[in-house]
Amino acid sequence: MESEHYAQALDAIYQGLAEPSGITDALESIRTLIGAEGATFEVIDTAARRPLIFHSSGVASAEGDDYLAHFAPRNPRLPVALRQQRGGLSWDYQVMDEGTMKRDPFYAEFLPRAGLRYFLSLVLDQSPQRLVAVTLQRSPRRGHVGTSEIALMKRLTPHLQRAYGMRNSLIAAGGRDIATAVLDLLKDGIALLDPKGAILHANPALHTIATESGLFRLDSRGIQFGSSELRSRYARVFSTVMRDDALADSDAALDFLAPRPSGLPACTISLRALRHPRPASDCPDAAVMMLVHDPLRDSAAAHLLQDLHGLTRAEAQLACALSAGMTAVEYAAHRGVKVTTVYTHLKRTREKTGWRSVAELTRRVHQISIRLRES
Repeated sequence: MESEHYAQALDAIYQGLAEPSGITDALESIRTLIGAEGATFEVIDTAARRPLIFHSSGVASAEGDDYLAHFAPRNPRLPVALRQQRGGLSWDYQVMDEGTMKRDPFYAEFLPRAGLRYFLSLVLDQSPQRLVAVTLQRSPRRGHVGTSEIALMKRLTPHLQRAYGMRNSLIAAGGRDIATAVLDLLKDGIALLDPKGAILHANPALHTIATESGLFRLDSRGIQFGSSELRSRYARVFSTVMRDDALADSDAALDFLAPRPSGLPACTISLRALRHPRPASDCPDAAVMMLVHDPLRDSAAAHLLQDLHGLTRAEAQLACALSAGMTAVEYAAHRGVKVTTVYTHLKRTREKTGWRSVAELTRRVHQISIRLRES
């Protein structure tokens, strides 16, 4: 159950920080997972010591009371946070002891109005001008955070930083179309094609897959597959997608596998018609989107396996590779390691996850992958 709540929190974090309207849902999920009455996301002007942006779950907004006028500049937690590096955590005993709290106006006057007392805070970003922080707010009854809550927040930290970084990347895109900016952040390869198959936009992942797999190359004419069989298959699917009645066809007809000559797991190629291109888009003439999934690349599923079960990076990559159909011998050859090393990783993966067979491992990894694609 804990792993399920953790996975739900990760989903909420990555979805929530991508848009302002979702931040509250992300905060709600974090405070439910770790245990707190409230949670806040703040961008603070370090000179004025006042929040420039404030989102909350379970606690009232800082606007509309005398927090901004009287208590924000006197918040004893802020100096501690300002001393933290990016990714640093802070909590009450780093600020003051119980006796000092009873005499401090922020703890003795302001927090009791909201039924709050203790906190756990993460510094997402830090500069001379501003501080960006996520803070959990706890009641006197719930008490101080303990080692388990601190450890759980540390596990969430890289995900919160990554999601916040993605948010900043989208904002920094500025005049670029938001859709193509998002595509460039994805692990799967994506290409936007015109009605003749010419490439209008290809994300970095597609260039990497083309180089690593050797299945196709990208040039001014479009996607060029190496084998005649794949060229014919791609041409048939592209023609199907461009037909006016393509939406009536089964989705399965628009997908095909691209086997590697080496016998390693195939890439999945998917083509989808873009029926309503936006005139304001960077690619207004885009008619088809091609998606390429390479099961050998590092995936979100591998990162989630590391977080959920404490796998090392090598163990998580092995689990994903075996679930994609590779044998231990093939994986050893692909990675350039000894087969005995692979079996050692597999043994440790089974011990950490409790999964008894490769079949169960495959089923569980597929479940995680499906959930990530649907989120």
